Amino acid sequence: MEERHTSGHRPWDELVARFTRTPGVVGEVEDPLTWGLDLEEETVTGDGQEDDPTSGRFLRAYRSFAGEALEVETLHAPCPPETVEDVVRAAASGALAAPLHADLRAPVEAPSDAPDEGPDTPDFAEAYQDYRSAMRAIVETVDEVPLTEGTFVVDAAPVPCVRVQARGVVALYAEVSGRALVVTGPADLVDRAGVVMRPVRSILQGEGPRD
Repeated sequence: MEERHTSGHRPWDELVARFTRTPGVVGEVEDPLTWGLDLEEETVTGDGQEDDPTSGRFLRAYRSFAGEALEVETLHAPCPPETVEDVVRAAASGALAAPLHADLRAPVEAPSDAPDEGPDTPDFAEAYQDYRSAMRAIVETVDEVPLTEGTFVVDAAPVPCVRVQARGVVALYAEVSGRALVVTGPADLVDRAGVVMRPVRSILQGEGPRD
């Protein structure tokens, strides 16, 4: 199962060591406040398999003042061309499914004026079946949308990218500086927010660039 931790839950050096098997840079939104974004999380995910570029990802997750999520993931190496479509579609499906994950985890409490009979717990199997049905619908929706090729601005310069858009959410893949970027979020926000590549550092912990 994929690990996902906020930088405050594990030593920063331990997280970075999992990602920086080779020197390089990672993506971040250049000026989050300009776009009303707040950095919520920075972490390394994946199991670190050397032969799978998608198994090691440096994630920066932002949230807008309106509650919209934008994520910038840096893969430690570009993906083989035959896997790019799967990576992009999986990212789009994951972004669309995020609210479902939150709903499944959220506890259900009894109304404040209800008799004290303990929490009103719905049947988990029924809730899980609803979740699976919703996930299938999301995946089918994303799979029906054709991928498009275009450009995405990184470090103030356009770079080639592959993208898919479904239900107003965009996921795109671009190769920059020997790494690969996967960016997901609302279409208008992804197209406007400027992404830059910088040395690995902890923004949340106030750490400067690493040599």
